[in-house]
Amino acid sequence: MKMTTTEVAVLGLLTRGPMSGYDVKKQAEMSVGYFWDPAKSQIYAVLPRLVEAGYATSRKVAQELRPDKQVYRITRRGREALKDWIELTPPPPDPARNPLLLKVFFGDFADPQAVLEQVRARCVAAEELKAELSRIDESSTGRDGDFYPSLTRSYGHHWADAVINWAKEFERRVAERGET
Repeated sequence: MKMTTTEVAVLGLLTRGPMSGYDVKKQAEMSVGYFWDPAKSQIYAVLPRLVEAGYATSRKVAQELRPDKQVYRITRRGREALKDWIELTPPPPDPARNPLLLKVFFGDFADPQAVLEQVRARCVAAEELKAELSRIDESSTGRDGDFYPSLTRSYGHHWADAVINWAKEFERRVAERGET
């Protein structure tokens, strides 16, 4: 079975222990969500496919005052599939679509202040990402199993720095042109 990236991400999250679909979504938000954030509907669609392929098992857990829930666990075959995907599947290039850059490219046809405000908003989002990554860094210091996750956070820090630096350059150059 050729797996989607979302299926692989869910398998990876299941390596942390048995989880319901809700638990998988929460784990994604607290870990891989800043670079791979599947919709809840995607997670709930993927889990039964992983069971059908033999990559996970599921069991129904009765709950008081709530409907029963399905709890999923990765199988040995699922761990092998995850390992094979990591080792053997080359990642595709990053998406070549960036609506903000398209707006900037055609910025001559719009109010410079409107384009600048959108660039500033992207800068604020990058600053918020850096702050969130720093909070995760602080809470993860010295924790076993955090080596590779810390490297992904490092990428996030560098990416956010690049966006912030570009946004500052954008603002400076627009100001030099006398458009602010």
